Parts: sequence; structure tokens; C-alpha cells
Amino acid sequence: MMKRWTALLLAVLVVLPMLIACGGSEDPVDTTTAATTQGAGADTTTAATEPAETEDIAVANVPEDANYSGHTFTFLIGGNIENGREKNDFFAETMTGEALNDAIYNRNIAIEDKYGIKIETFEEYGNSNTGKGLSYQRLSKSYMANDTEYDSAMVSGYDVSTLAYSGYLYDINEVPYIDVTQRWWDQKVNQDLTVGSRLYYTTGDISTADNDATCAILFSKDLVAQNNLENPYELVENGKWTLDKMLEMCSQVHADLDGNGKYDVNDRIGAIVWDDTMMAWVNASGVKCCTMNENGELTLTLNDERTMEFFDKLPAFYADEIAYAYQRVSYDITAPINMFANNQALFFAQLLDLVSYLRDMETDFGLLPQPKATEEQKEYYNTIGSWHSVFLCIPGVQENVERTGVIIESLAAESYNVVTPAYYEQTLVGKYVRDEESVATLDIILATRVYDLGWFYAIGGYHEAVMNVWRKDANNFASMYKAVERVAQKSLAQINEAFAKLQ
Repeated sequence: MMKRWTALLLAVLVVLPMLIACGGSEDPVDTTTAATTQGAGADTTTAATEPAETEDIAVANVPEDANYSGHTFTFLIGGNIENGREKNDFFAETMTGEALNDAIYNRNIAIEDKYGIKIETFEEYGNSNTGKGLSYQRLSKSYMANDTEYDSAMVSGYDVSTLAYSGYLYDINEVPYIDVTQRWWDQKVNQDLTVGSRLYYTTGDISTADNDATCAILFSKDLVAQNNLENPYELVENGKWTLDKMLEMCSQVHADLDGNGKYDVNDRIGAIVWDDTMMAWVNASGVKCCTMNENGELTLTLNDERTMEFFDKLPAFYADEIAYAYQRVSYDITAPINMFANNQALFFAQLLDLVSYLRDMETDFGLLPQPKATEEQKEYYNTIGSWHSVFLCIPGVQENVERTGVIIESLAAESYNVVTPAYYEQTLVGKYVRDEESVATLDIILATRVYDLGWFYAIGGYHEAVMNVWRKDANNFASMYKAVERVAQKSLAQINEAFAKLQ
């Protein structure tokens, strides 16, 4: 596939979803030195993976003569750790010959030299889905102390959402010189995560972490061929890649390789499935846990007929030979990766980041979006993992908010020019994705992403409750939903009230 065709496909896929508003029961997407204080939150991420053409250089609309006399511009870098990895989009100590590292290094040097600053990062990673992890604690304390230690931050979806409605963040729309309508900001993120008219966190070309945190499915080409299965790429192209089709294909590959009468890491199964896949498959059905209503309020929309139909299909996946829920054995991803590399699983449902682990894998594999609920569904939907996501935010206390706006907008525009091409062309496509068909499905995945406020705000704990249905091999969505609903509605009321006070 030619790069120009890929870029055209992505551009079309990005534009189409913007023409259709999100809904609960409808498909959500179709294919200066005085201290200053403000507050609250939202977010957005685009399929900003199209490599910038040489004649299409991004230029931030900021003062040309801006200079900040040696200021150290500090990012707080947080987030949850997944697969043993920590992600820092702003640290590259030196040139290494690795494309993404060198692009980050060159971008940082260009911005440092232009504005007379030094970019530094303070890393503090932790594991929390409560919304009050280490990043929340640090930024909330800084706000209360009127401390301007951090100019900006990259914070996990859970923590940044709590920081937002707690009033500890700037409305990014109010930060001078940041223009989130520009192509280097993710318009899909801005659409999905704006609260009322306010946007408290976002992403785009300034970060590649959002791409890594996108849910995806890998498949073994060898097992497809050996079992005379339908071509998954053709199923995607023809709109026939559904959960039912995935289950049907899974049922045709299993084998008790060690002959001990039970299925485990020594055998061949249909799919390696990750707990968080449950949230991804809810969204893949065209449903969101929560959406924004016409009054700018968070509304619970999980209890949808399509959600119930999805959970009705889960029992078929519980058979040992169909799915291997590796986290019921260990959260270490090493064993499931080895299984997939040894052709012991037809599918592997996890994050797009997973492909980087398989660079040296001899077994050939392909890349797929999340399956549709039915063939009639208009679009594929691919969610951002709430545990794994990180978003850019601006702490609500700033020494010089105009300076912060100039630096962030300039970093974002320069990232469009150098970081995204290095990530997309030279790293993701150049090193990890193995065929032209997967490049096309990659573009579909990144152009049809879903940001679910219900997961990020952990409304009523539904994110854990949905996964528990899978963990406990139970088909009890209706009773689970009812058991959590009262707590969820109370949580929504409190969050909506908190946001209303920030208007």
C-alpha cells in the first residue's frame, strides 16, 4: 500500500466520525508572573498518525519573539504501568539511533532553542484505578499550596478525571495560544471528553501514549491457513468481522496438545483474552458506559440492549478451549506472549502496544480492530484502555500561563512534524506491522477510537463490575447493573454538581 493512499484513507476515516454526534443508545461514532488559578476536566485523542507531508509543515500560531530566559519547563509524568512499561513522551536524553527517541530529542531541542527554555520531566508512576493515585495527590497538593512546580502534566485517565471535576486543572480552551481545533490535537478526544463547553485534558500528536493504549486484536496467520479459516482482513473490509465470527473461528483451532485433558498454557486455544477486553467489547458494540447529554451533564448509558446481547454471548467464550483468560493465572504477560509466538492461540486481544513485543516473533501475525456486535453495525469502535491512558493537562496554578500555552502549542505542532512520522512510519509501520493489510486495519483502528467518560470517571465502579462478569464466568449483566446503579447515579450527581460549580 502506498503511503499516500494510507494517508487518504485515514483522512476520510477521521472526518466521517466528526459528522455524527455521540449518543447513549445510538452508535456513538460513525466511520506575566502572578500565580493564576482555575479548574476542571475533559479529554480527546485523534487518529493523528498521518505522517506530515513535507509541504504541510505545522506551525503554531504563537508570538515569534517569545523567549523565556532559561526557564525550566517541567512536566509531571505519571500513569499506570502496563506490561512492565512506563511511558514518557518528553524524555530523550541523547540521540540513540532509535527513530522515536531521536524524534523526541530533536523536537525538544528545537523548542528549547527557540524559546530559551529547558524541558525536564519528573516521573512518578503508580498503579491505581481509584482516581486518587500518585499524580492526583501530587497535583492536588500543589494546587492547594499555590505551588507552580509543574508547568504541565501527563496523567492517567482515572487521575486526570478526578483532578478535573475537583477544580485543580485549567480549562485548556482558556489557556492562551493553545488551539485545540488545530490538526495536531485529537478532535475525537475533544469531542468525546469535553464536559459542557470545557476541556480539561486532551492529547494528539504531542503524545504517542494514546496510540499504544488503544485496544486491538492480533491474529496468527499460520493458524488461519492451517485451519482453512476465512481471511480476517476480508472480513474487516466487508464489514463481517463480528464477535460471532470471532467465536466461530476460535472454536475451530483448539487442541489439547499435552493430552492431559485440560487446557492451559501448554495447549492451543482460540483466543488469549485480557480482562479489560470486556470494556473494549462493550464499546465495540456501539455503547458507552456514560455519555454527555444536551445539558452538558454526564449520563449513564450502559444499560442498552446491545450491551445485554453482548453479555449473552460471553458464556460461549468461557469454555477453556475457546479463551485463555491469562490474568486469572498471572498478570505477567510473558507466558501469553510465548503462547501466541508458538502458534498456541488464534487471537490475542490486548493493546496496540503489544505489537512492539512481537518484533522478533517468527510466526507471522496480523492486526485487527475490535469486532462489531453485528454486521449491520455501521462502524468498528476501538476503545482507549482507561487504565493505560495518559492525557495532557495544565495544572490550575501557573506562574505564567501564557508561557505554558506557547510551549505546549509549539511542542504539539512540532510533534506533528517529527514525532508522529517517526512513531507511525518508522516505528509502528516500519518495524512492527508486517503487511499492507495490517496498515489499513491500523488506520481503521486509530480513526475509530472511543473515549468513554464512564470508564475514565469510574462511575459506580462499572468498569470493574463489567470485568467481574468475565472473571467469574457469569452471565449476570442485568443483576450486576442493578446492584451498582444506585451508587453510579449518586456518583454522577456529585460529579455533575462539581462541574456545574466550575462553570
